[in-house]
Amino acid sequence: MSIFPLKFRRRPAIRLDMPAKVLIVDDSRQSRTAIKEAVRDIFTDFIEAGDGITALKAFIGEAPSLVITDVEMPGVNGYRLVSTIRGMNTGGDVPIIMFSATRRALKDRLAGFKLGTSDFLMKPFDDAELAARAGCRLKTHNLIMELRERNALFEKLTVTDALTGLYNRRYFLDAANEQMALGLRHGFKIAFMLIGIDHFKTVNDTWGRQAGDDVLKKLGSLLNSRRRKGELLARHGAEEFIICLFNTAPEKAMLAAQRFRRLISSHAFSSIHHPRMHITASIGAAVYPQDGVAVVDELVTAAGSALFRAKKEGRDRAMLYSPSIDGCISRQTPHSVRILKIS
Repeated sequence: MSIFPLKFRRRPAIRLDMPAKVLIVDDSRQSRTAIKEAVRDIFTDFIEAGDGITALKAFIGEAPSLVITDVEMPGVNGYRLVSTIRGMNTGGDVPIIMFSATRRALKDRLAGFKLGTSDFLMKPFDDAELAARAGCRLKTHNLIMELRERNALFEKLTVTDALTGLYNRRYFLDAANEQMALGLRHGFKIAFMLIGIDHFKTVNDTWGRQAGDDVLKKLGSLLNSRRRKGELLARHGAEEFIICLFNTAPEKAMLAAQRFRRLISSHAFSSIHHPRMHITASIGAAVYPQDGVAVVDELVTAAGSALFRAKKEGRDRAMLYSPSIDGCISRQTPHSVRILKIS
């Protein structure tokens, strides 16, 4: 059995009859027709342009998979066309085949390659040779696009939690570390909120692991939908989520913790398959900078200490870590504030 997901397993060879557009640029209608006839078995859509300006508009509007252009044209010639396309964000990888009918074959070819031309042919051309070159360039282009998609997917997987679709702990810590450096430089505070589902083991034991996964996905979606601009959210592990608040004082951190705690407690997690399911969460908050909290790991540990105390004191509450009093400020409602020592 393959250890790779289906998306990463070897795929069949790319077929050249897959839907693909070609942009044919030549001031001679007869030449455009001849080129079209030579590559008719490779492409499904044909876009024609008699000059460089029209070709540029077509390239932007149609996004062709390959461009075939003559060098000599009125106004914007083939060289300027290639140079302009290569300067576009979308034109860097599109293969371009150039034609020339002049006697300056070597000079034209070198000038074209210098500007970014993929291939070069002389007129009159051989139909079979043009078809072979166009097919080869198209296949290479398709492979590059597929590789780019795979790389983007791999990159996403390295920073994303597979179950919830949120950022994972690794990405969170890297991003938070950068924010802490900015905070130190500009003198603003950073707050972490560690959110832990109360009695999550009971959920798994009562309704099964699938129900537990559903709760995690629903909670991740809920938190993501209600987080404010500038709040970085990630799954921290198991039944825990973590949020980074930028430029946030302790009082505001506690208000945010209360906001999320109430949001979770009031949300309907039950379903037809899991009736009467009520979920609450405890939240531990910690703010940087303060004594004993100088790096990301220490801020996570401080928030974890506050979360542990919140669960120990009865759950469904928020606590703020405070090293100056060697304890936590606890809130279950906005009006109940107590100082609790952490031993």
